[in-house]
Parts: sequence; C-alpha cells; structure tokens
Amino acid sequence: MKRRHESSTINMKRIYLQSTILLALASAGCSPAAPEPTFDVPLEEPTRADRPSKMIVADYQQSVRRDDLETQTDWPFLFGPHRTGATQASIPAVWTEQGPVLRWDVEVGTGYGSPVTAEDRVVFSHRVDDLEWIQCHDAQDGAVRWKHSLETDAKCDFEYSDGPYSTPLIDLERRAVYHFSGSGTLISLDFDTGEEVWRRDLHGKLQVEPELFPSGATPLLHGEHLILSLGGANNDAGIIAIHVRDGETIWSCTDHKAAYTTPVVAQLFGQEFAFVMTAEGLVCLDPANGEIDWEIPHRSRAPMSYNSVSPLVWNDHVLMVTGPGPGAVCLQILPNRSYEERWKNRRLLDSQYTNLLLSDGHVFGFTSAGQGGAELRCIEFATGELKWKYHSVLRRAQGLIAGDAMFFLGERGHLASLQRSVEEPRVLSFTQQPLMKAECYCSPAILKNGIVLKDEDRIAVFDLGRQSGKPIQRTKPTTQPSPHPNESNRQHRDQ
Repeated sequence: MKRRHESSTINMKRIYLQSTILLALASAGCSPAAPEPTFDVPLEEPTRADRPSKMIVADYQQSVRRDDLETQTDWPFLFGPHRTGATQASIPAVWTEQGPVLRWDVEVGTGYGSPVTAEDRVVFSHRVDDLEWIQCHDAQDGAVRWKHSLETDAKCDFEYSDGPYSTPLIDLERRAVYHFSGSGTLISLDFDTGEEVWRRDLHGKLQVEPELFPSGATPLLHGEHLILSLGGANNDAGIIAIHVRDGETIWSCTDHKAAYTTPVVAQLFGQEFAFVMTAEGLVCLDPANGEIDWEIPHRSRAPMSYNSVSPLVWNDHVLMVTGPGPGAVCLQILPNRSYEERWKNRRLLDSQYTNLLLSDGHVFGFTSAGQGGAELRCIEFATGELKWKYHSVLRRAQGLIAGDAMFFLGERGHLASLQRSVEEPRVLSFTQQPLMKAECYCSPAILKNGIVLKDEDRIAVFDLGRQSGKPIQRTKPTTQPSPHPNESNRQHRDQ
C-alpha cells in the first residue's frame, strides 16, 4: 500500500508544478496555447465521456437481431473460441446505470485465472490456503457440479496474488478440463464429473526454477497437443507440447524462461505456424514437432517485468506487444516460414498484461499505466495507424468482443460495453458504480444472455437479458475461507 501512496504523492506534485508554471506564464503576460487534455492521474470515477449517447444506443438496438441473442454461447478457452478475444455470438449490450442484474455469485479465494464456459457451465480456479481448487458450476443457478483440489506451494513475495494465474481450458471433444497450477503441475479432469484423469509435475520433472511470481502461462489446445510456455530453460523445455491423453511429453524446445501468455496456431500457405511469446520474446515453430523457424527478442527491461500479452494473428500478420518499453511490433509471415517487419512503435500500444481484441482487421488494446493512466486504442493491424483512443476509469481493463459489441471489466470493477467500431468509441452502457472489487485482473467470459466476472473475492454471473429485478439466487460459498483466504498474505505484504 505504501507504493500506491508514494505514486499518488508524485502525481499530485506533478499537477502542482504544472499549475505553478501556467500561473507564472500568465502573470508575465504570456498566454500559452491551450494544451490538449492530459491525464497524469488515473481517473477514479466515470466521466462525461462514459455516458452513453441515446442516439448511439438506439442505432445499435435497431441493428441487433433478436435471433443473434438466442444462440448458445461458449467461451471454453482464455480469449475465447478463436483465441482472438472475439466471437460472432451476441449477448445483450445495453443495461441501466445500476448495471445488469446479478444472477448468482460465489465467494472465492485468490488467483488471476479467468473463468471459462461451455454447455451452460462455468469453470474456474482459485486458491484457499495451500490448495488450488478447480470448480464447475451450473451457469443458470450457480449450483456446484463438481470441485477438485490439488496442493500448491506457489508464493509471491510482492503485493500480488499467490495464484493461480493460469486459466483452465475445456476440451469438449474429450470431455476434459486442463489446468496448470501456480506450482507447475498440469492436471486433466473429467469435464462431467471432475474426476482426475492424469497429472504431471512439470516443474519437478524438468527442473523449472521458480520465478518472482507463480507460474501463469495458459496452455493452448491444438489437436492432441497442449502447447505451453513452461520455462524449463535448463532442459531445453522453454516451450513444451504435452499429449492430452496421458500427459506425456511430445516435444520440447528453447532455453527460454516462461511468460504469462498463451500460444496461438495459425494456418498459413497450407502450413501450420505456432507463435509463442516467452520471457525472451516471440518464437515461431512447427506445432507438430517443435522445430523452430525463428526467434525475436522482445521484452521489457523494467525490473519485475514479464511478457504477459499473448500474440495476435490476422491473415499473415502477427502482432507482439510488451509494455512498458518495447511496445508493438507487427510482422508479415512469408511462405518460406520467414518474416518481414511491417511496422514498429514503442508508444502506440504498450500493453502490460491486458489482452488484445481482433475485429475487422483492427486490434483493440489498452496502453500501460504509464501513459496517463492507460486508455483503450483502436489500431489498424496492417499499418499501425491509430484510429481512435478512449480514456476512462476502466484503466487497464480486460475485455472481449461478442457480435457487434465490446465488453470490458475495468481495473476498478466497472463494467462497460461499447459498440464494435473502428471509427470512434461508442459507449453503449457503463456502470456508474463498480460491480466487482478492485483490482480486477481476470478476463471476462460470456454465456447465453450473460457475462461472467471474477476478482479475488468472488465470481459472479450477471444476466444481461434482464433489465430489472432481484437476483435469481445468491449461492453459498463452496469452500469456506476463514476468515479470508488471502488475509494473512495481505497483512504480510503491507508490512
């Protein structure tokens, strides 16, 4: 907490200094040109810019077909079914200032892992004491379908969570759920019963050295492979592919340490390319055998900084983003599996850990906190041209695109929806009060007519299809913390 206080003091001194200079210029007879608005202090509350326009809302509602909202909506992986943060499925995007109606919520422990959904179920992970829990709940009433725990000794000595950081993923073809724990264990569970199928202590087996934070990479499910930025630098297991049937290693490569990202696989020129962001930079390889095509160093030099933004692919272009520092680099992949750099910009987009969203050949992402408190930007993928920017209390928000709307869970717990547009930011709805408890670092997930939000106190499903009324049900905690699952950690870090 001391760090935040010092940051606020510095910002206040900066504002005082700027005001003093302007007064001095005015008293000397100088009238400086009116500067563009700057935001040296992150916003604490929604502003006028966050108020929806009745005209924009009306135009949006006329364009949305009711049939689009009736389709089943699954979000089985981190960043959605296509790993782009976007889906064509739609959910309601307009609600009152009081926010959408709470369908149900459950108290949880620590962790930055995000929820996932499939077949009208919600799956998530969290930690209470020395156990990581993977739980499955009914999406309609919050009833527990199953829960499974595994031991963990992951530890973070800073004012952040002891994990888990990784997000579970649902494999409907094999009726499985996979989870990578904060202490480096990969586990497979039965999606219907929660029974353990196999587990693999990857950190112990491959002698992965612990970092400052618990492990947090999320595996990519590709065919029968689970591809992961593991960080087994001493055993050429920086990146590893695990078989989904038994957890055995298929291939491994690189001496890179792990990042807090998830890989992506693309089909280009009749070939498969896997792009993996490690702690060192971007690696391109063949997902079938792990044969490396090339590596590009790309990482922040700031202390305690790790690559935490997953790569994004559009057509034959791939974008890597790291902040603060390196910023964004866009590459064009060539048929011979090499690449050419298309554009590079350190200031345009320097996301620290927020996900990137892809739509209509454009990328939507948040800048780092260092740029005036962070803002959402729309950028043309192929050229790096800035289309628009939007500064709000969302700060460094996590988001997704569903149909013609974008949804964002702000760092301080506000929920917002914007019309999907490359022309300008068009606010549809914005809760004036937070729905969740700060700080919010988990990505949202969607289901039919609803959205799933998570912080380090609870997971909550909000019904976007109902405009008023009382919550359907408030579900009792399934794992009783006493008195609070991360109270001892909070006290330790504040000392």
